[in-house]
Amino acid sequence: MYPELFSIGSLTVYSYGFMMALAILVATLALYREAPREGISFDHLLEAIIVTAFFGLIGSRILFIVLNWRYYSTQPFLTILTVSEGLTFYGAMFGGAIALLIWCSRRKISFMKLADLFAPYLVLGYSFVRVGCFLNGCCYGKEADLPWALPINMADTILRHPVQLYATLGGLLIFVILKVLKPRRPFIGFILLMLFALYGLLRFTTEFFRHGYEVAAGLTAAQIFSLALFVFSSATIALICYLLPDSKASEKKKKAAK
Repeated sequence: MYPELFSIGSLTVYSYGFMMALAILVATLALYREAPREGISFDHLLEAIIVTAFFGLIGSRILFIVLNWRYYSTQPFLTILTVSEGLTFYGAMFGGAIALLIWCSRRKISFMKLADLFAPYLVLGYSFVRVGCFLNGCCYGKEADLPWALPINMADTILRHPVQLYATLGGLLIFVILKVLKPRRPFIGFILLMLFALYGLLRFTTEFFRHGYEVAAGLTAAQIFSLALFVFSSATIALICYLLPDSKASEKKKKAAK
C-alpha cells in the first residue's frame, strides 16, 4: 500500500487526501461545463460546491464518530484527526445534501434541479476516494483465496478482497448509468433518487466482501441502512412515476379551461 504518495520537505502528501482533492477538482471542472445548460451561473455553482464539500466532509466525520463513539469517547482528541481514516460516504452524502438544500432555499434555486446535476459527480468522486482507501489500506475486505486477492490491511499481510476497487468499479458504473438516464429523466429529482437507490444496492452488495461486524440477520449496520435506502428510493420513484400521468393530465385540463 501507499498511504503516503510523496513528500516535499516536511510536507507529506497522503494518497487518501490526494484522491479526495482530485475528486473535488474533477467534479468541479465537469460541473463548470454542464452548469450553463441548467441555467446555473458559475458563481452560484462554485458557492454550491464549496458548501456541499465543506459540510459533506463535516457530516462524514460526525457520522463516523457517532458510529464509533465507544472508541472516541475515551480519546476525544482523535475526533479532529482524519489523516488516514475516519470518514463515511453516507455522512458526506446526506451532510452535503442537507447543506445544499438550505443553501438553495436561501438562493431561491431549485434544490432538486441542482441535486440532479451534482448526483453523477458525487458518485464519480466516491470512486476516486475509494482508490484512496485502497492506496491507504483502510476499509479493507474479508480474507479471500482468489487470484486477485491482495494484502491490503493496514495491520497485517493477509490476502483479502480488494473491496475498495469493487466499490470503485461499482461507482463508475453508477456514474455512467446516471449520465445516460439524465436526458431521459421523467421528473426533476429522478437522478438524485436513482443515486440513492443504486448506491444503496452497491453498498449492500460490497459489504458482503468487506471486513465488518454483523448486527442482525447476518447483515452489517451499513447493509441494513443501504437496503432501507434502496427500497425507499425505488418505491418513491415508482410512486412518482405512477402519479405523473395523472398530474400531466390535470395540467392539460387546466390549460384547456383557460
